[in-house]
Amino acid sequence: YGCNLVRPRTFSEVKSLYGTDMGNIFSGGILYEYTEEDNEYGVVKVSFGDSKVEKNSDYDNFKKVLAAVKPQGVKMDSYKASGKDSVCPAASSVWHVKSDVLPPTPSQARCQCMIDSLGCTFKSDKLSTDEGKLVGEVVGNICGATSCDEISVDTAKGMYGDFSACSSLQRSAWAVNKNYENQNGAVCEAGDVETKTVSSPKQDDIKECLNKKDDNGTAGKPSDSSSGSSQDDDKNSSSGSNSKDEDSSDENDSDENDSDDSGSDEDIDEDSDTSSGASAVTAQLSAAVAAALLLAF
Repeated sequence: YGCNLVRPRTFSEVKSLYGTDMGNIFSGGILYEYTEEDNEYGVVKVSFGDSKVEKNSDYDNFKKVLAAVKPQGVKMDSYKASGKDSVCPAASSVWHVKSDVLPPTPSQARCQCMIDSLGCTFKSDKLSTDEGKLVGEVVGNICGATSCDEISVDTAKGMYGDFSACSSLQRSAWAVNKNYENQNGAVCEAGDVETKTVSSPKQDDIKECLNKKDDNGTAGKPSDSSSGSSQDDDKNSSSGSNSKDEDSSDENDSDENDSDDSGSDEDIDEDSDTSSGASAVTAQLSAAVAAALLLAF
């Protein structure tokens, strides 16, 4: 405290801060500030190389008002708790969050492991704005025809896919690979965005990626910390399995987002959540897949 709109300061607030007005709720304070700077809040002046301290009128005024107050404090046995713990609201039409389920902690190691397991992926790890839009449309179509639970999020149901915390480009690569496997390796494509096939992925089994440590250094499957994970233990949740097309478990019943992405066509680093390419992917995914593929950044 110590407003200096009027100088010299009289510190009239001290009487209330340390008196009966606020004594029961105020636990102490620090006056701003000790040494005088250009902002003129100091109570003393000092000079570089000189140990001398020159007090100003604010110093004396502050000393005077402090001497006049007699703060009593509050004894611990006088404290009577009357408040109650806050309770998170239940999921509803206006609150689309299942409050007792937390999303998994992001894991760069888990996401990179997933990318290393794909047989079909993007040639580049960067997207332009236009490429982001194209990829969003492609992935929206893929996830409208087959389950993309592993990269999807539904906060209202507390459902967080095992790779839902990965970047939009990584999740999109997962979806493109899912389509590739559903077609038995016949087609590796993402519209006009260049892709490539990997004959011998670095990671043999994508399920092993779930045991990678998260960014806090904790090992274990994402579902260990999120009961809303979309995977069953006996379900082929990996994009490395040769599963056939399956219907999406969520109905595409949410309103489309009319996102208008405008930005540079220059290549951008998709790992940044603020990149225009990533935003374009997210907007298109949200419009095309709706509740079945809610990709958050």
